[in-house]
Amino acid sequence: MLLIEADGKALFAAGGIAVPAGILATSADPPSLPGAGPWIVKAQLPAGGRGKAGLVRRCASAAEVAAALRAMLGATHKGHRVGACLIESEVTGVEHYLALMLDPARYGVRLIHLAEGGVDVEQAGAGQGVLCAPDVASIDAAIAAAIAAPAVAAAARALGRMLLARDLMLAEINPLFVTDTQAVAGDAKVVVDLNALDRQPEVARLIEARPEAYADAHRKLHAGFDYVEIDPDGQIGLLTTGAGLSMMLIDELTARGARPLNFCDIRTSMLRGSPERIVAALGWMAARPSLRVVLVNIFAGITDLAEFAGLLADALAQSPGLRVPVVARLIGRGAEAARQVLGERAPGVAVEDDLDAALALVAAAVRAP
Repeated sequence: MLLIEADGKALFAAGGIAVPAGILATSADPPSLPGAGPWIVKAQLPAGGRGKAGLVRRCASAAEVAAALRAMLGATHKGHRVGACLIESEVTGVEHYLALMLDPARYGVRLIHLAEGGVDVEQAGAGQGVLCAPDVASIDAAIAAAIAAPAVAAAARALGRMLLARDLMLAEINPLFVTDTQAVAGDAKVVVDLNALDRQPEVARLIEARPEAYADAHRKLHAGFDYVEIDPDGQIGLLTTGAGLSMMLIDELTARGARPLNFCDIRTSMLRGSPERIVAALGWMAARPSLRVVLVNIFAGITDLAEFAGLLADALAQSPGLRVPVVARLIGRGAEAARQVLGERAPGVAVEDDLDAALALVAAAVRAP
């Protein structure tokens, strides 16, 4: 999960990396401005491409700052609404690019340093860098061999320690403004591992403080399973289990020109006889006006599908706000009994064994007037 820049910089500052003076504004009338200006106003949302979308502006006066805030607050970008803007004092210096990221395929950490910054530099650095073992000594040795500038090397060492201590997947600074004596993080791209939240209370507190910015993570923190919106205007809600199976289904739908709303790994083994998780997922789907149909796709191993079907029927009965067709594909142990349970308790659910047939029912529901 990508942190908003302000939260990424809060972690940077706590880890000893210099950041510009700044404030977070939620209205067009901030109480004060840092320093004497000029200022950089940046929309805060967990998505890249802000600069190209006009959501990063240099402002020479307080009036320009107010105008930038009016333009950005409430705007949407890649499905995210801008609820706050970071206002920072302008920083100058030679622009560098600095990143440390996990390389799971090589079981290591990749260090990338480029003596240039900019919105397209990530592509130039893709696949480059130095691979090292995921420990402080190995990262420090790689930094010593790859980076000569003392200020940049110091920032890289701090970034490496933060990557390991916070269980991060990526810690990137672009641009890193460098002078003869100092390196200041002009931006912060920090990707956290949601599976490590139980070990990272400070990261969990960031999520708790901004549920509107981290909706998917906040849901996982409280509901205990993965539900990720991939298209806020998607038409097909997915109630599925198994990360790989869920992603395969999303690929199938997308390849057919359909618009899935979400990824979902409901984790049927963790339902424990309660429909609570299913009710929560159906409620999140129903909250999207674009929803046209729900596809339930459960490939059961140890799960008894008859029990799941009963929980699904309970959840549907407890979800009066869900007013769209439901298609269910239940494959595995107890499938026939599950079909019978749904036929008796939720006869409106269309049950189909074949994937292509189920997807045809979904497509028909999307096309229906």
